[in-house]
Amino acid sequence: MAADAHDPLDREDAPFLTSSPESSASNRRTGDQDDEAELKHVYSVNEDDDDDVDERSGTQTIERIRFRFMVTLFAMILAFEVGIVMAHGPMTRIYESIACRQYYAEYDPRQIAADGQVPESLCKIKEVQTELAAVKGYKEFFDGVLSAFLAIPYGLLADRIGRKPIICLSIPAFALNTGIMLAVMWYSDIFPLRAVWASCLAWLLGGGPVVAFAIIWTMMSDVTPADERAAMFFRFGVVSMGADFASSAVSSWMMTWDPWLPLMIGWGIVLAGVLCAITLPETMHVSSARRTERSASVELAHLASENGDQKGAIQKEERQMHPDDSDVDSVEGDQLPFALRSAAKRPFLRRMYSRSRQYLTPYSFIFRNNQIILLLTAFLVYRLSRGSSWFLVQYISTRYKWTLAEANLFTSFKPALSIPLFLFILPALSRHLLRSMHTSKKDLQLARVSIICLCLGTLGIGLSPSIATLVPSLLVQTAGSGFLDLIRSLITTMVKQEETARLFTIIEILQAVGNVIASLSITTVFQLGLELGGSWIGLAWMMTSTAFALVGVAVWCVRLPPVVEGKREAEV
Repeated sequence: MAADAHDPLDREDAPFLTSSPESSASNRRTGDQDDEAELKHVYSVNEDDDDDVDERSGTQTIERIRFRFMVTLFAMILAFEVGIVMAHGPMTRIYESIACRQYYAEYDPRQIAADGQVPESLCKIKEVQTELAAVKGYKEFFDGVLSAFLAIPYGLLADRIGRKPIICLSIPAFALNTGIMLAVMWYSDIFPLRAVWASCLAWLLGGGPVVAFAIIWTMMSDVTPADERAAMFFRFGVVSMGADFASSAVSSWMMTWDPWLPLMIGWGIVLAGVLCAITLPETMHVSSARRTERSASVELAHLASENGDQKGAIQKEERQMHPDDSDVDSVEGDQLPFALRSAAKRPFLRRMYSRSRQYLTPYSFIFRNNQIILLLTAFLVYRLSRGSSWFLVQYISTRYKWTLAEANLFTSFKPALSIPLFLFILPALSRHLLRSMHTSKKDLQLARVSIICLCLGTLGIGLSPSIATLVPSLLVQTAGSGFLDLIRSLITTMVKQEETARLFTIIEILQAVGNVIASLSITTVFQLGLELGGSWIGLAWMMTSTAFALVGVAVWCVRLPPVVEGKREAEV
């Protein structure tokens, strides 16, 4: 797939990537590139032209590209959410049936029917459920580890060559991932069930969902003004919740016939949604096009100087911290400190150290503000909630003796309850709070209330002895489901526009690391709860509630920087 090529002045430099003159000089004129070319043309007019006409023309162009982008992106999110949620329940049931059949084939073959299947009621035993938890949990672990390692290089590439080429790599990756899982499940008499773990290798191409969603959030941020960002994230939340409800209900109904039917339909919808990436316009320069001609010219001049001096600045910094090769060679080996003497003997390690510094330098901006670090912890720990949700259907089915189809249908009502939260309650609270406080402070206050709801609701889920007590706990937890969108909106105001792609990459990396932690910890704790039995089956949710409490402490320690509040005052 050909990558978008941009002039060096129009991109953010990524030190560890070299720029070829050929790629800088080439300029593709496909349909999506024409949007970007037109956008640049609007904002590069002569100063003697009428300013009002230029401003109206530029605004119309931006709004046209933004509308096209948002329609496509909403279609992608809708297809992805519908497909993944529709496939989740059936995939769990197929995993369970395979693990159950393999268990009884070894210990009690008489329980296997003539069609090769075991009644679902016989699959709720501890041994089968423990194996099922291991397969699902460690699959998430391997996905998370690989995605975390790949997120940074793909994130830097997105800042260098554009968002669209990177997200388009997800198309073959998702196809390969689903193909591997399908082969293992369909030929379960040939492949062991744990072979589904190999599907994570598909994420080597494009970085997987971590990179894809980082690009999606970055593209949204590129075309959305800061004061509209929280509302936009809420709209995406409404789309996701509505899709979760509809697809879970339909999937549960189809599962009563055959779990393979909703699984194949769900995966087909996911692939169709990923294919929409082909139609996305490039958004890397949209935000800069919002500025006036004069400010844009100043910025380009600054970037020209900055790009010209960046390599020298990095080399100067390295010379200050470490002697260069000529210094090392001019000193006798026995006079060197041990570390420098070792470096002189092993230049490869010195080169690797220098390359690592260049690799990580673009991400150093997160350390200049302690409030950013506090907010980033929320993304790390929040994945524990997602980790426990992986097992929610299995938890309800095992603890309350329901079928997986019934449990899947029950959990579908949780996102349905979130729709009025995102559509009416949170926007109403936002409007009310904006009368007395700035946008960033409003987001912070709502985030604090949301984390309390998450903590209490999750604890209630783990302690609920019956469905009657589980329902109100789910309601309370649902009331906090806007937490991550609020934090995402708040943290975006604390960085520069040109740093947003790297910020969202860091966020997705932290969530990938959180996935790794959750997949190991939640799987282990859930298995322990299954071993202990009784009320201890909800041990994983008790642990998750404790983690939410720690995040609440971090969020309560956040103090908005004066720069952010000053920026908000100017906007108001």
